[in-house]
Amino acid sequence: MRGSVGLSWRLAGAVCLSAVGLAMPAQGQKATAVPDFAPPPVLRAEEGLTSTAEGDVQAGFNQFTARALGKAVEAGKELHYVLPIVLSDGEIFNPATGSYDKVRLRAYDGTFPAPTIKMLPGQTVRLTLQNKLKPEPLCGATGNTNIPHCFNTTNMHSHGLWISPTGNSDNVLLSIKPGVDFQYEYNVPADHPAGTFWYHPHTHGSTAIQVGSGMAGALLIEGKRPPTMASNGDLDTLLKGFAPDGDITKEVMLIQQIPYACLVDAKGNAKTEDAIWTCNKGEVGVVEDFDAQFDPKAWKKSGRYTMFNAQVRPEMKLNSGQLYRWRLIDAGVEETVNLRIRKSSNPGALNRLAAGAKAEEAEVRKACAGTDVTQFEVATDGLTRGQIFAKTDNNLQPGYRSDVLFVLPEPGEYCVYDDASGTDQVMNSPDNPKVIGVIHAAGGAIKGTQKEFLTEQLLRAADDLPSDVREVVKADLRNDLRLTKYIPHRDVTDEEIKISGQPQVDIAFNLEFKVPPTKFLINQHAYDPNRMDHTLILGNAQQWQLRTISVNHPFHIHVNPFQIVDIQPADPKVGLSDASKQVYEGMKGTWKDTIMVNQDAIVTIRTRYSRYIGQYVLHCHILDHEDQGMMQNVQIVLPDGQGGAQPMGHNH
Repeated sequence: MRGSVGLSWRLAGAVCLSAVGLAMPAQGQKATAVPDFAPPPVLRAEEGLTSTAEGDVQAGFNQFTARALGKAVEAGKELHYVLPIVLSDGEIFNPATGSYDKVRLRAYDGTFPAPTIKMLPGQTVRLTLQNKLKPEPLCGATGNTNIPHCFNTTNMHSHGLWISPTGNSDNVLLSIKPGVDFQYEYNVPADHPAGTFWYHPHTHGSTAIQVGSGMAGALLIEGKRPPTMASNGDLDTLLKGFAPDGDITKEVMLIQQIPYACLVDAKGNAKTEDAIWTCNKGEVGVVEDFDAQFDPKAWKKSGRYTMFNAQVRPEMKLNSGQLYRWRLIDAGVEETVNLRIRKSSNPGALNRLAAGAKAEEAEVRKACAGTDVTQFEVATDGLTRGQIFAKTDNNLQPGYRSDVLFVLPEPGEYCVYDDASGTDQVMNSPDNPKVIGVIHAAGGAIKGTQKEFLTEQLLRAADDLPSDVREVVKADLRNDLRLTKYIPHRDVTDEEIKISGQPQVDIAFNLEFKVPPTKFLINQHAYDPNRMDHTLILGNAQQWQLRTISVNHPFHIHVNPFQIVDIQPADPKVGLSDASKQVYEGMKGTWKDTIMVNQDAIVTIRTRYSRYIGQYVLHCHILDHEDQGMMQNVQIVLPDGQGGAQPMGHNH
């Protein structure tokens, strides 16, 4: 997207593609060149945030503020960010027409994609969110919590971070109205895992509209702690030599689907529902009509395209024979992406203007039948795996993150494509394979297999480790690519569950179609902000079991991640489908914060309630499902000293 409110492209060093160096064409002109591909911009920390130009301490701070916070910022103990939300104009390439559609979308910092935010373990991060969207006089007039509403009311969720859910921290129960500024304060623990996380709005009723408008960005916890014999370390310290220019923010691959529609014509007249997906000259695409733009069949009907870093079908220049890390973030609302990278068997059949299911599928069939590029997954949802897992088809669901290492084994063109076929896993609607990016690789060819190349590169990187731990790490790598000295969490054992003595928590998603409108339920209840669904006790470990009655749903819970301990068929006589086997392959034992629950599966997870008390939520991460009631309240409370929960509130 290119726009008039600070929207710009930044070069990505070693991972950047310079297409032909020409500017993007104006709306309605044919696209003759591809814009430079780049990572999202990086949000810059503000300086002088605590004092005015005259040197006076700002309102709301005490007399010690300027000096104390100034020293904290200088020492790296604090970061200060300002993040305005504004309605921004821009353009998105449309392969169906070969031109750019004009759009007007809500945007963080006036940019699309949203800027990447970087933090360090042990830092205090103050982020002032400024809601500059227009007021909504009738906001909440219906009184029904589970009807999407108040599309310009917002807040901030730091998805996956292990921080407090209360006050002005990761509190998704706040509502920041238009015209209101609010300063979040994230106290990132010194022992917080480094990894790939993300941020997005989370006000119940407006989440899908805002994320669908592009309000989502990468949030990286950078790791600088090498492993020692006494403690584990950050994977970043092993992989730092592979980051472009040494900058981990250039590894971000933000995956989004923006269901923009031109709801009115150039004269301001409302268009019919079938006509809104065609944007003619003088019309502007927006994300405003929940019913039309988030209908289960809307994305397929729209003809819109999955984007990498806000670019439709980008082309990337990479070096063959070089190791890369991609931090894949599925920041979409409801689309499954089965990401695959494959050598093009017929580059001449690649067609940037392939539009429609038949043309897209034909392009994949004709052009993308060469050698598979293995994605070596090193982290899921920001948390380092105990062992690198090799995959060629990377199943990404809304909310997922997947950190992968890969090498392009020889020069040439490579398809980056969504290997969907048959039925979309989330929306249960027809889907088809489609190219969503192209890599142009120049350089040398590797010797041996991709796994052998990876192993050699990582062993060489381990040479920089302190001598006492170096051989431990190398032995692990030689032992089928294990990462024992980099995993952030110990397993939740049977014994730990037994000692905690907590009953299993059962979660069942369901869509009820008996009487319109459809009801979006968890455990047969729609969301009620005044009902506490789960009271959990600090310091305990607990087992949960997840299932779904109707349609597949990605489960997400805030604050504490969970470990996947078992996946069983819902019907043992039938077993898991081939699709489910692929979705869950390699997941047992991993730590995540979001997991797809398929209808034919029962997923068992375990978690610990560590450090933080307070209220937060769990929900389906199909965000339009969440907005319509598929969410529950959770609270963690202090133990009462007798094996039970201490009531919240003031007690004597």
